[in-house]
Amino acid sequence: MHSSLSFLTLFFMVPMLALAQTPPSQKESRQDRMQALRVAYFEEELSLTPEESTLFWPAWNEKEEKLKANGKAVRAIETKLKSTESDAEAAELIQELKQLQLEDLELRHGAIDHVAAFIGYRRAGMIKQVEREFRTQVMKRRMKGSESGNGQRPGNRSPRVPQRY
Repeated sequence: MHSSLSFLTLFFMVPMLALAQTPPSQKESRQDRMQALRVAYFEEELSLTPEESTLFWPAWNEKEEKLKANGKAVRAIETKLKSTESDAEAAELIQELKQLQLEDLELRHGAIDHVAAFIGYRRAGMIKQVEREFRTQVMKRRMKGSESGNGQRPGNRSPRVPQRY
């Protein structure tokens, strides 16, 4: 009886777990499409020439990776800070947090100075606004797609329908 109960539990749970997880290839494909949209949006908004683009993206992606790593470190300290028991330990963690936040600011300023060398300060100064506008447009499209309730996916594409043979 016990083994049949285990079998039934597995029989119903495994398909549900498979459906709940996005396959890595599908997730990577979505990330690739999002990155391609981001590149196109930035290139248009910043009026990047192909030459400028080949210089801009490696520098900007390197900055993004460093900021992501810095953000992970900040979140780790914030998590530790929640569970700290003493003021002395909290003070030490807050000092580490301040240092990471200063490094974050220096990374951002350094990246602007670096890309300004090949796109100019006027366009380099627009990057944060362009980034914000891109995220806003993506969120609006996602919200529009989820609110419509008619199965429309973001970007006004119709949902994929399985083919019948």
